[in-house]
Formats: sequence, structure tokens, C-alpha cells
Amino acid sequence: MPSLSSSSILSLLGTAALLASLSACDSGTPPVPKNPVPERPASEKITLVSGCNSCHGEDGVGNNPDVPFIAGQHADYLERALREYLIGDRKHELMRAAVFDLDVAQRHQLARHYAGLNSPWKKTAPQPTSGKNAEQTRDIRAGKALSRPCAGCHGKDGNSIKEGVPSLAGLQAEYFIPALKSYLQGTRQGAAIMKNFKLSLSERDIRQLAAYFAVQKRQRSPLGKRLKASEASDKLAHRCLGCHGKDGNSTHPAIPSLAGQNAAYLIKAMQAYRDNKRQNKLMTDMAHGLSDKAIRRNAIYFATRTPMNLAMQPSSRTDKATFDPLGDGAQLAASCNGCHGDKGNSTTRDVPRLAGLAQAYLQHAIGAYREGRRQHAMMQMLTRYLSDTDIEKLALYYASQTPATKTGKAPVETKLTESCAGCHGEDGNSATPTTPSLAGQQADYIIAALQAYKKGARENEDMQGAAAELDRKAMRILADHYSRLEPKQAAVRMFETPQSLAQKCDRCHGKNGGEPDPDKPRIAGQRRAYLVKALQAFKNKERLNPTMYKMVGHLSRVEIEAIASHYANQ
Repeated sequence: MPSLSSSSILSLLGTAALLASLSACDSGTPPVPKNPVPERPASEKITLVSGCNSCHGEDGVGNNPDVPFIAGQHADYLERALREYLIGDRKHELMRAAVFDLDVAQRHQLARHYAGLNSPWKKTAPQPTSGKNAEQTRDIRAGKALSRPCAGCHGKDGNSIKEGVPSLAGLQAEYFIPALKSYLQGTRQGAAIMKNFKLSLSERDIRQLAAYFAVQKRQRSPLGKRLKASEASDKLAHRCLGCHGKDGNSTHPAIPSLAGQNAAYLIKAMQAYRDNKRQNKLMTDMAHGLSDKAIRRNAIYFATRTPMNLAMQPSSRTDKATFDPLGDGAQLAASCNGCHGDKGNSTTRDVPRLAGLAQAYLQHAIGAYREGRRQHAMMQMLTRYLSDTDIEKLALYYASQTPATKTGKAPVETKLTESCAGCHGEDGNSATPTTPSLAGQQADYIIAALQAYKKGARENEDMQGAAAELDRKAMRILADHYSRLEPKQAAVRMFETPQSLAQKCDRCHGKNGGEPDPDKPRIAGQRRAYLVKALQAFKNKERLNPTMYKMVGHLSRVEIEAIASHYANQ
């Protein structure tokens, strides 16, 4: 049996999060020694454990959110997990280095030590004193102090009580920062007083102000009480909701919420876009030709809507009480419908239909815009802030919508489609989830996509090769043909609820994940972040366990986060 000195063990274990991944689901049993493992001296036991305390704490329930609780886990499970790091069944370089020189007796001793602890598993970690969350807390505090000169016009908490002055409460930082800079630099007209702060506000000050106002709760402007609800009009508002969200409550960080905003300010802003005093192509196109009366009626509509607290936005909701990925997807899609049409049925020739397309393709396409693999400035801006779960929810929503029936001229007969049918289907409806259906798609969008492949602006070798041989005329013939075909909705996989998934998990991990078999970990009350990481490792086959592959291999990120939240809350 190899042995280690106290100093070598400390240096080895002190740099690695020993047992950092012990609480994920595994199967099988650890090897049982033929003879009982002799008890090691107490001094060696203390030395072994001291190397784990920096991450797991002396009580086995340390404060690092990425490190699992291990106090009270079954010794058989802990010992087998240590062995799996050693032989490579679990992929973690630091952990393998940490256990590499430990003999059977030392692994046994560590496992028994932590199994014997009865420390309660903490639900929350202490308030961080460093890192991103701590920095945000400091920014909010500093922003509050900086906001005092703003209160005279914008209100004490950012809720304006002056005509023509916007409320700042609840504005997303991603919108607030460039908006404030545009006033300071004079590129936005109509608020000369803002130039007075040009020299007094640093980049850091602006960031801190943004952090403060973003967490203030938006109230409906009291000035709205003077407005006549009968004068409001939703005719123009419906065109705005496609970007600014339901009732003007934006779900996009860079698009401001309009609900409850000062009506006089909304009127002034829209007139500035109409008169080209504000430079934003989308907004100037929207406002072009509008009368003052139409702008006023539109402003009254949004000023009388109820603001939604941004903390209630659906982006990361995965707990069992609010698990509604389809509904969340619909809210996220509110910022897309302005271009892609109601429920994803575009009526604009150069904007694609999303309704009924396959989930896998939609996820790939949205992710490609977010990561810059597809070149489109507006789409890159709109997708930049989407999380993986946001993208999955959007894909689920649009895949679940019924594509609009095509009416009009018959398809154009052409031999050009023969080379496309193998991937996109003879009738333009693809049987491959990662390949888009073209039937019923907008003609000008098909042409734009083909040109993007031809220029290399979209990554796909097969499509780049096929598009390289097409001229503009051939592209038009193909586009007209497919745009007239009848679209079919792709198969949709609805996400399982955490309650449904838990019924399967409880078979091995016990009731509510708290009464596992000796060779399985307790997961009830385990850290959510760690459970997500462990399940993703099984999904990606970074942990060797065929049973767990079958359990999680098909799960979406939304489902993984939901089941992790379910057990973390037990």
C-alpha cells in the first residue's frame, strides 16, 4: 500500500475540490475488500480531511455553490465515487490528481468520515463579499447615492412625476446605459439639461446609476390619471408590442418597457423618431408619416398599461410552481412578433415564418445568430442576451404554432428542386429535425438565405456548395416554388414537468430524493447549481453510467434545470 506524508497530502488535496462531484446519480456498487480495512491513526484522518475543508467545510456543507453537500451521504456511494475519479469513469482532472495516490484504506476513511457527519444541508449560501453578485450590490448602493441629482426631474425612486420626463425605474441596464450616453453626447435632442452631467459622470458612475434604476419597481405614471382612456388606441400599439412586449412590458434587455411610462415623454420620443431627430432605423420606419393625433393615442395606450416587475420575467423560471415553458416562450416571443408576425406566421416577404418549424432547427438557428455564426445585425442584437433555456423555450413555442395555410398560385414546376428534395423533402417539408422545411416559407427570405450561403455568411458546407452554383434567376425560381407549397407542422416534444421526471428519479434516490439506496446519492436539498452540472455531465457522457445516460440523454436544458430546482427545494 502506498502512503503519503502529511505535507504531500495537504498540498495535493488543498488545491482540488475533493469530492466536488460526488453527489450525482450513479449505479453499481463499490468493491468490497476481502478483509476489513484497518482503522488509520486519528492524526492521519485529520490530515486527510483538512484538505477537503476549504471547499466542503468542516461540516461537509461548504459555501461554494458549485460544490455539493456531502455530509451524511452513504459511505458506499462516497467511496465508489472516489474510486471512479481514480480510474477515469468520472472526468475531472483536479479530482483525479487529488485521489491518485490515495490507497483503499484512505478512501475508505474519508468516505466514513463524511458519511458520519449529521450537519444539516443549508439552503442558501452567505451573501458574497466578492465576485459578480457582490459587485452588483455595491453598484446599486453607489448608484442610489449618485441618483440624488436625478430625483428632481425623474422622481425619488426613478418614477417621474413631471410631464415629458421619462420614468427610469425598472429600465434595463442594457438600454439605460446607451440611452444616457446619447443624451450626454448630444446625439439625442430635447433634454439640454442632460449635457450638464457630461463631465461629472464617469463610465463607472453610469454603470452604477443603471444598476440602481434597474432594480427600482416601475409604477404607473400618476400623470396618467389626467388622461382619457377613451382616447387610447391599440391600432398602432399592436405594431409596437412585437418588440416592446405584451402591454409594453419588454422581455428584451436592450428594448425599453413602455407600460406605465409618462405619456408626454412617449409623445415627444415618437415625434423625434418621426422627424429623424432620433436615429434608429427600425423606429424611424415605424414612426414615418404618423400624425400627432395617432402618436398621442398610442402614447395614452401605453401610459395606461400596468408595468410588470422585471424580476417576474420568465427567462430562468424552472421551479415547479411556475413551470410553464410554453407560456414562457410566448412571453419571450413577444419581442419577435413585430417582425415574424403573430405566432410566428410572417406576412413580410423577406422575414421567415417560424411557426411549425422543427424545434432542433429553431434552436440551432437562434443560437447561430446569438453566437455570430449567422450575419444579421438586428438578429444578433435581439438574441445576444438569450440564455440556453430562453432559446429552448422560444423554439418550443414557435414549433408548437400552426403554420398559416397557403392560398394562391400553384407551385412552379422546375428540375432545380430535385437536388433540394433529398434534404428538404419532395413537398418542401423536411423529415430531418435539423433541416428546415421550406414549404410555405417567405420567398424573399429563401433568396436572402441562399445568397448568405453563397457568400459564406452562413456556415454549412453542403448549402454553400449548392448555393454557389445558383444565379439570381435560379434562386428566384426555387424561392417562388417553395413559397407556394403547403407547410406542415413538425413534430413537437413537449417538456416533461419536474413532478413527472421526479417519479422516475425517486425509484433509485428514494422518496423526494431523500431516501436513496446505499450506492446512490441523496439529492433532496442538494445545491441546484451542482445538480445541473452533474446532470449535464451525464447527458454529455462525461460520467460513465449507462443508466443515467438513458435517464437524461433526451432532456433539454429547461428540464434539467427544472428537476434540479425540484430536488434542491426538497
